Amino acid sequence: MKLRLRPGNVARAEDLLTACVRECAAYVATGPEDRKLVAAVGALVVEHSAHEPSADRAYDALLTVGRRALDAGEVRLARRVADSAVALRSRSREAWRLRALALEADGRAREAVDAHERSRALGGEGDPGLVTRGARTIGVGDLRGQLAGRRVCVVANGEGLAGSALGGVIDGYDVVVRVDSFQTDATSTGERVDVHAVSCRSGGPGWRRQARTRLVFGEEPSQWRDAIRRRLVPGAQEFLGDWSLSRPVRDPALIGESRWAAESSTGFVVARLLDHLDVSTRIDLVGFTLPGQLRAEERQWLLAHARDRDGLLVSLR
Repeated sequence: MKLRLRPGNVARAEDLLTACVRECAAYVATGPEDRKLVAAVGALVVEHSAHEPSADRAYDALLTVGRRALDAGEVRLARRVADSAVALRSRSREAWRLRALALEADGRAREAVDAHERSRALGGEGDPGLVTRGARTIGVGDLRGQLAGRRVCVVANGEGLAGSALGGVIDGYDVVVRVDSFQTDATSTGERVDVHAVSCRSGGPGWRRQARTRLVFGEEPSQWRDAIRRRLVPGAQEFLGDWSLSRPVRDPALIGESRWAAESSTGFVVARLLDHLDVSTRIDLVGFTLPGQLRAEERQWLLAHARDRDGLLVSLR
């Protein structure tokens, strides 16, 4: 079973580290010739099994194993270690650099570029190709802070909400999320826009609407930056999600589920991100069960994880 970490879940972090240590030890049992790699694995096992283990020392030892594996040409082991390091500490610059180098060695150049960009951003270098139009960029931790303890509502688009008379209910939430080329109506959809989530492929009027935070989703770094450069309107947002929030469903540092389509619907991406962060007291989606809002497999996921359903409203929390 592939483990997923929740923020602050120490038990799962220990499980993930233990699984990786065991795999490293199993590798040594095959009798590799590289002495430095064997010594690094030995040091990792010692740190992990210490009477009073140090999480920081164990993590540093894990990174050392990854580097030695790369030096020894053991790409599969290096990738396994790098993926574990990223999952354990998604804000670690060194973990992302290790992952980038492992991906390069494995011939996965496009994914390596993404990892290198994340490593540079975490090192305070920022993204020299990103034009923010005066908005302050935020990462996963900042977004979590905006949502923690709040009641969140995600509103679908389309004519299905017309005449619903849900406007007052929607505007009563602490945080209202709109997606792509949304329109507002005081009676049916409400008018608040706290977060605007938009695909980099969308060129509609939503970009021009005032929102406190704008999240731009996209799989390719160049397309993501280009969409922001061409479509972001100065003064239309206070905060802009950085690259770490651009592909949360498939990103191994967040949800990491590659089985989903690279171009998942924006509403589904938002729902999965909110569910994964798990910091909001209420997460309601309005209108997403209507035809044309989600792909069949996305709708199936939503209904399977719903805690309640009432007409147009589906509750995840």
